Amino acid sequence: MLYLRQMIKRCANNYPTKVAYYCGDHKATWKQMNERSDRFAVALQNMGFGKGSTVSIMTLESIEVYEHFYACMKMGAARVGVNTQYAWPEMKHVLKNSKTRVLLVDARVKSMVVEHREEIEDLGITLIGYNGEHDFAFDYEKLLSEATGEPEWPELAPDDLLLISYTSGTTGVPKGVMLTQRGGSDCVIHSVISFGFNPDDVWYMPAASAWVVVLMNCYGLGNAMTTVIPDGSFKIDTYLRDVGRFRVTVGLLVPTMIHRAITEYQTGQYDMSSMRVLVYGSSPATPKLIRDARESFKVQMIQTYALTESSGGWVTFLTEQDHKLALESEPELLKSVGRLGLHFDCSIRDEEGRPVPPGTKGEIWLRGTTMMKGYMDMPAETAEVLKDGWLRTNDIGQLDERGYLYLLDRQKFMIITGAVNVFPTTVEAVLVDHPAILEVAVVGVPHPEWGEAVVAVVNRRSTHQDATAADIIAFCNGKLSKQETPKHVVFVDELPKTSNAKVKKAEIKKWLSSEKGLVPWNTEIE
Repeated sequence: MLYLRQMIKRCANNYPTKVAYYCGDHKATWKQMNERSDRFAVALQNMGFGKGSTVSIMTLESIEVYEHFYACMKMGAARVGVNTQYAWPEMKHVLKNSKTRVLLVDARVKSMVVEHREEIEDLGITLIGYNGEHDFAFDYEKLLSEATGEPEWPELAPDDLLLISYTSGTTGVPKGVMLTQRGGSDCVIHSVISFGFNPDDVWYMPAASAWVVVLMNCYGLGNAMTTVIPDGSFKIDTYLRDVGRFRVTVGLLVPTMIHRAITEYQTGQYDMSSMRVLVYGSSPATPKLIRDARESFKVQMIQTYALTESSGGWVTFLTEQDHKLALESEPELLKSVGRLGLHFDCSIRDEEGRPVPPGTKGEIWLRGTTMMKGYMDMPAETAEVLKDGWLRTNDIGQLDERGYLYLLDRQKFMIITGAVNVFPTTVEAVLVDHPAILEVAVVGVPHPEWGEAVVAVVNRRSTHQDATAADIIAFCNGKLSKQETPKHVVFVDELPKTSNAKVKKAEIKKWLSSEKGLVPWNTEIE
């Protein structure tokens, strides 16, 4: 098979002076990406790391993210992105669970590492700093300047680890999704073909590289096109400015970002004439938002459905032709995520795992070459979702007679806020430690900008009736990420329960979403 590391070499040989990445005022050609990733791989190998080592990175967005990833590809190391918004318990779990041997740290986000440096080094982790002042054992640029020659390329197998992408688990512990060399390679090739990318395209997906997104910003390996990445972190005005500055032709925004982009674009300060396609997905989008985006930006639109467990590979596509048909005569199509891409099979199944007829609701099962190997050191959870070559997504949906897939419930109670997945149990596990809380239920409530917002419904102890929403939200500081922290707290005398004492979350969500005044925003989504 053709591995990603071979694609790096081909891009460098065939398009040496072509820009591979733009990042703010910085840029790197394919030749530079190849040479600098070579030197980092050599440096790591000289330090005793190699195939099978986990080489992690904790950073804001920068070109070095991809130098690091390319080096991992070449030496057969597993890449892990450590979320800069993790609280320390989450970060420590990821470092231990992934068996991290090396951690490359952006000096702009070094505070957590500095604070817990002794614990990190006690795990046997070598710290390398870059992009500013630091006092770690090694400096990235110094290592590169001292490295010579080319790295050794160990023999690879299709099932070897390429990267481990951490996602929230239902137990509140981040799960390491193990993605393979074959999955990564097929994801790149599949995406280039399915989106119709050509070498002259400029691709811009402004999402955090700590996740599987890092692979989505490697599509240029398939055809040597140029990729734009955020400089540090995402800002909507910078994104719109960069579209014109770098003549972006294909961009991706999640619905939350589209909402902001439309508002900002109306100021008249931006040139988006180069963009021909806007891709969207990751969270629910309303028909009104889709129409507003098409009218504002004058672009073709494609909706997609993807999972971390599919290597971020786009499972379905609602094409521009589908959008035209929907706007002309079939508005229901806008509620669909489209039809299957080249690399996937889809089956809708009942609770017993039996296929159901078209138009019937059931769990979405997927099969394809980009699917994950499993969850890191979680054999029971892996066995639960991988069945005879199929991945159980835990998403509820249905297929119609023409093959259009409709998502009806994303993992039932999972909250998707601003395209970030939040599991209620993660939030509840923190809140129950608050002395005022007797019981709590966390749900997602429709929000006009974020898609959904995290809301905690709390029954206070009789001895702490004076506890306020502000008290409870403040309690989450340092324990939960910004996205996981409740945006609002509603107090009740008792949580509704079933006869076997299970909290009726669906009932709570319906109540919060339908009764006006319970949350300080409009829950009616157009």
